[in-house]
Amino acid sequence: MQEDNFDDLDFYEPDKEGAFHIEVDFYDTGELSSMLVIPCNEAYIVVSNNEHLCTLVHTCKEVECWEQQDGTLDDELVERIGTGIQSARPEDF
Repeated sequence: MQEDNFDDLDFYEPDKEGAFHIEVDFYDTGELSSMLVIPCNEAYIVVSNNEHLCTLVHTCKEVECWEQQDGTLDDELVERIGTGIQSARPEDF
């Protein structure tokens, strides 16, 4: 019987720089919207329903310090998405 050598195998480790999903309740209705977030340098590209929703940049250490570079969301929705990003990837902040 051949002995298994696991030292030679590469196990998958999640890419900390890769895309991830968040869920946000936009209007306090209890309905969560699922979004794909793609980190790109200092920006976060947010995709919902296979369409670009917005591009956000975190400008300071506070939760409300999110700036929308591309998109047409109001400030409250930007803050909610930003909070979702920070909750999913606290090590980035």
